[in-house]
Amino acid sequence: MKKSSKPTIIIPIPRDYFEREPLWGNAGGYRSVNEIVAAVEEAGGRPQLLFPGDEVADFDGLILPGGGDVDPSFYGQQAKEHVVDTDRALDSFQIGLARKALESGKPLLGICRGMQVMNVAAGGSLVQHLDSHAQHFPENARNNPDLRSIPVHRISLSKDSNLAKLLHQDTIAVNSLHHQAADRVPESFKVTARSEDGVVEAIEGPGAFQMGVQFHPEDLRHHDSRFKALFTHLVEHAVA
Repeated sequence: MKKSSKPTIIIPIPRDYFEREPLWGNAGGYRSVNEIVAAVEEAGGRPQLLFPGDEVADFDGLILPGGGDVDPSFYGQQAKEHVVDTDRALDSFQIGLARKALESGKPLLGICRGMQVMNVAAGGSLVQHLDSHAQHFPENARNNPDLRSIPVHRISLSKDSNLAKLLHQDTIAVNSLHHQAADRVPESFKVTARSEDGVVEAIEGPGAFQMGVQFHPEDLRHHDSRFKALFTHLVEHAVA
């Protein structure tokens, strides 16, 4: 049977994602996964939402979206007071998929929480709460989805990174909406971007296209079309 020209890009989310109380910048009727789905379709891919407990058939690429905090037990720590909205079933499901993609070399894009899941899946740990989180996660952007595409701080990119090549720049403004971040990064990953306060903003894995970003390209693409390249290249590598 001839393979479809549109690669299947799976996006694992909580089963009640669209019924949950808005959190982490998903204010009002806004849901970031809808933007990710649209970005994948624009790039020529076939997005498929998956839920914990679903049987996972073969897939061509994986996007790990934003969301709540990863349970610290998955990286050998106890939760501190600022850790909220954990979901062990989702964590286990996404970590398993991330490991499968990393081990097989499949294209992988982790966004915000998704980058943190990638880091944990490979044996890394997280900063459970950033004291500087207000600089990365402004209150007005939490409560007004119309502001999500507007950059709020700058990051510096490694000049030899895939991310710098895609964005054609080694410093760029982004909208990182988060209060956690990668802490210990495994040797299998390369840190390819940091914010002005030193927070890890991007990592790249060993595969041809395996990237985690702390910012939200699904929103930024409305403000700066260069961010569409993250989805375009994911789909292109998934076809290959």
